[in-house]
Amino acid sequence: MNNAYVRRAASGMLLVALAAVPVTLVATTISVDSVTQRWPWSNKVDITYTVTDGQDVNLGIYARIVFTANIGGVEYTINGVSDVGANASSGTHTVTWVLPSGLKAKNCTMTATILAADNPSGDDYMVIDLATGSVAYEGLLSTQEASNERYNQPLYKTSKLVLRKVPAGGPYPTGAANMSNNPREWTTEYAYYIGVFPVTQSQYATIYGSNPSVNVGVGSGDTITHRPVDSVKWDDLRLSTTTSTSSIPAVASNTGTFLQRLNFKTGIYFDLPTEVMFEIAQRAGATTAYSWGTAMNDDYAVSARNSGGTTVAVGSKKPNSWGLYDTAGNIYEWCLDVNVSDNMADHQGVFTPAYEPNVVSKRLRGGGNYSESTNPPFLASSRTGGSGAVGNGGRGFRISTIIY
Repeated sequence: MNNAYVRRAASGMLLVALAAVPVTLVATTISVDSVTQRWPWSNKVDITYTVTDGQDVNLGIYARIVFTANIGGVEYTINGVSDVGANASSGTHTVTWVLPSGLKAKNCTMTATILAADNPSGDDYMVIDLATGSVAYEGLLSTQEASNERYNQPLYKTSKLVLRKVPAGGPYPTGAANMSNNPREWTTEYAYYIGVFPVTQSQYATIYGSNPSVNVGVGSGDTITHRPVDSVKWDDLRLSTTTSTSSIPAVASNTGTFLQRLNFKTGIYFDLPTEVMFEIAQRAGATTAYSWGTAMNDDYAVSARNSGGTTVAVGSKKPNSWGLYDTAGNIYEWCLDVNVSDNMADHQGVFTPAYEPNVVSKRLRGGGNYSESTNPPFLASSRTGGSGAVGNGGRGFRISTIIY
């Protein structure tokens, strides 16, 4: 094995990774510490487990976990990658397993096995296969930059869709002293995922079957299919019969809006992010005027002066520090909230959209590709709105899901 070393787990399986020099052989072990059903009773079970000498992304040693639950003498296999996003790194972790419908975890026993893997385990990223609807979870590579390079590829702008996790906790800053958006720090009770990119024209067409965009331009490949989908109405994503505070109706077949079809295909509830969710992700912990610093920087933002006045392929500019692309410029993005003249710092919570009955204008965030002198798209706090019944070439969206 050229420049490689082998680490042997307690079960006898091999973990293989490239390394510059050999290292000491160690044993990998995993133990299940507790299995706790949510109370009041639900179909969710929290599994706490401990890994010793587990995967090491810095050394390129990747592993995955398979849990086996025994309930009333019946065994259930839980894929740590696709089912719960289990992290195989050393330490104590907790994941949540959603039981099959109607099943209770009374007297449940649980065992776990750790196996070699091609990708790092964890739940930092959620990856949706748009062809099959299957969902997998992946951990960060050795650096955020390495993960950025992994996902800023055609695969994740066409046949797959990738989201980044914002862990529960914080505090997460939002706001700046302008545009009715004063500074505030938020603590989140739940984790959530939000799209690494705005939904592209290719992704939209894969799920919905057609592409409503007007910014199709000329050329082929990345210049068209990887552009953010535009001309999508808020009402066409969530239905005009819904409000900002109501859920998207479920469907029993591959019909309805893009979000209805995606939710049906994956079995997961995806929606638009609230404005606070969007800005937390957009700022990525920054408290400066711009999410990348204190001065305008064309390396991060798509504007009229560097885009020709149209959209460009997502991922063309640098991401923020959490690996999210196109959060400034390129396309305005629908949020759940209605467009009211309020201070975002006064919102009720991260996951509670601003709402007033009979307000048809919905919040748009992120900025477009317009001139910064007339419509500033670059400040992390930029905000505008428009009728949910109107779509145009400057309006798109990215998806999110909350992990309750």
